[in-house]
Amino acid sequence: MKKLFKYGMTGIAAAVAVVLAAGCSNVATYEVQLPTEAAALTVDQLETNYSAASPLEIDFWTGFGGAVTSTGILPAIEAFETEYPFIKVNHTSKGGYDNLLKAINLSITSNSYPQVAVGYPDHFASYIRSSIQYALDPFLESTDPDIGVDVDDYVADYMIENRSFQFKDEEKTDPYTLGLPFNKSTEVMVVNQTFMDWIVTKDNRIVIPTTWDEVRTSGEQILAAMGRIGAFGHKIDVDGNVNDNAGKLGHPRLLLDFSAVTADEFRPFSYDSTSNLFITMVRQWGGQYTKMGENITKGYLQYNSASTLAMLDFFRELHADQIFAIPTSFGESSYNSVPFVSLKSVMTVSSSAGVYNNVPVGNAFKVSINPIVGKDADHKYVISQGTNLAMFKNRDEEKVLASWLFVRYLTTTANAEFALNTGYYPVTESGLNSTFYQNYIGTTGDSEYNMSKINAAKVNAEVYGAAAANWHKFVDPGFVGSSDIREQIGTIFPMLFYGKDGIPMTSQEIIDYSYTSLSRYIEPTE
Repeated sequence: MKKLFKYGMTGIAAAVAVVLAAGCSNVATYEVQLPTEAAALTVDQLETNYSAASPLEIDFWTGFGGAVTSTGILPAIEAFETEYPFIKVNHTSKGGYDNLLKAINLSITSNSYPQVAVGYPDHFASYIRSSIQYALDPFLESTDPDIGVDVDDYVADYMIENRSFQFKDEEKTDPYTLGLPFNKSTEVMVVNQTFMDWIVTKDNRIVIPTTWDEVRTSGEQILAAMGRIGAFGHKIDVDGNVNDNAGKLGHPRLLLDFSAVTADEFRPFSYDSTSNLFITMVRQWGGQYTKMGENITKGYLQYNSASTLAMLDFFRELHADQIFAIPTSFGESSYNSVPFVSLKSVMTVSSSAGVYNNVPVGNAFKVSINPIVGKDADHKYVISQGTNLAMFKNRDEEKVLASWLFVRYLTTTANAEFALNTGYYPVTESGLNSTFYQNYIGTTGDSEYNMSKINAAKVNAEVYGAAAANWHKFVDPGFVGSSDIREQIGTIFPMLFYGKDGIPMTSQEIIDYSYTSLSRYIEPTE
């Protein structure tokens, strides 16, 4: 087992207080909960004390909906209980991540919180502040092969967010591990490949863009070609011609149906999440979104910068020129999948976990799955999404060990199959490289629905995961209140394109308004 940390600890204290020295600001001020006693137990002890007839029970809370629960969570629990028949896992879904956070926070005063839960970094910050979340290092460091794990096997990008909360040193070089990655996704660009194969016959300069400058160029070329052909309000037959009789008896088959699409509502490129868009583009333009303060209760806005303003001005023009859209552009609240399948957009950035929603019913056209667009070769950032697994403080050391065995199992043994069944990605290198998962992403003959998920997984593994491709998966630091910031900045692009209450705003006015709304997160000046 490869080890990343060394402990100079003596005794079996369950918690180590890391106190901030006067004037220092880099070490957490909250008590670090360490399950040292539980890590000293053995699996044999649990198996001796419990049985399938009288198992040790642990509680596991998630925010997953019915689909992920039925196809991923319950099968994983069943497999775990088969391998560890003396442990029973009671799963409860709280019906969404926000509800999960609220439920756990409400349960703290009564000590009725679960032993294991999924959560985002800002959730963890809240739990750490309440001193209920364990640092997992004693388990990770265990030399017992039934308990320890190869920490280096976890995808490095996913571990960063779990090691950004509390540190043993002021230089922040020796972090505690507060969670392990579980269900991970990212963003991909879905392209109407049938459209692209057709439009290139009208203008062979048009390409699937890889940079935002190419989005502008290809967008302009697509709009010009569509206008020149007179495609809006009409059908395109399989021979590539405007033909409103396409698909009728005695006429060529239908290729694309623009009969319900007007020139005014058509946008070549669209982006689902306005929060992800802002956060990612701040990075791609060389800026910084937020930063963590001296501990997990403090975090600060960092995006009031010249690079952010330049980015916003770029997208304002892209939207004004009918090239770029967000859901609001189509009268939608959250996603562009309906406009996309209706041919009002032909390229859209979507969560990889929900990419199949962009596949049209009846295979009206074929889609291809591509990496998202980068600023340039040196600024290719894509956001990392999804939750991590946390373990919570408990007086019953046997339950703590049982909880660790479950966390260990979900993030290693069961993870590749969980990912395949749910559309998420494996969180370990061994899972990504397993024959099982490689056969999955190598699938070529399946439905368009399934192939969209398979090809999204392939982009993650073979493009985002390839060092030579120079993609950077990122997640910004989680601190108490970072979810408030994310929610508010989701309004920046709608205000950029449509103003506030119908009144146009400059890019600087929008940033100023955002900072005013989030004034408690403005970094104090000296």
